[in-house]
Amino acid sequence: MDNSSFKTIADFYNERVRIFGHDPRACDYGRSESQQRKFAALSQMTDYSQASVLDVGCGFADFADYLLNRYEGVEYHGLDLSQEMIAKARLVRPGLDLRVGNALELPQGETYDIITANGIFYLLGANAESLMKQIVAEMYKRSRRGVVFNSLSSWASIHENGEYYANPLEVLEWCRKLSPWITLRHDYLPHDFTVYISKEPMGL
Repeated sequence: MDNSSFKTIADFYNERVRIFGHDPRACDYGRSESQQRKFAALSQMTDYSQASVLDVGCGFADFADYLLNRYEGVEYHGLDLSQEMIAKARLVRPGLDLRVGNALELPQGETYDIITANGIFYLLGANAESLMKQIVAEMYKRSRRGVVFNSLSSWASIHENGEYYANPLEVLEWCRKLSPWITLRHDYLPHDFTVYISKEPMGL
């Protein structure tokens, strides 16, 4: 596990929270519309009704509101590297289980129905591809129904320096090692894709 990458990411977001407060810009969104489009893609990949959900890289836990407004009985839990993010999120949503930490250090035996990750891979640095696979594999192991995650796409026409852009086809090929039941969406933003890896066949 590359703890230096996680510390760098935590420091980056801690500083953004200090600058912007509870604002999509603190989560490194250029526009709030981008956040909403990603939330929509994540929320449409499977049925979250009556499901326990762990949101890895939860930020301010804004995705909790998005899910709770669309599905009944969602039990939301949030995990984030940034202490500043979690502190702000707890003030806004005191009733939620929100913790500082990362997906590779969950307590032994801790599982959830669905585990999600939104925008957590792009700053992982030189070992981004390897760390992404470790994190997704651990998320899948800790899920009872499946995992939903997104990434910047190598198909994007513009790449920002220092950011990791995954190849969607290579990601799919690797995901097949975990499960044959996979869904890919690359239709909501030009530079982003979302994957759902299910532990069982998905209905038509």
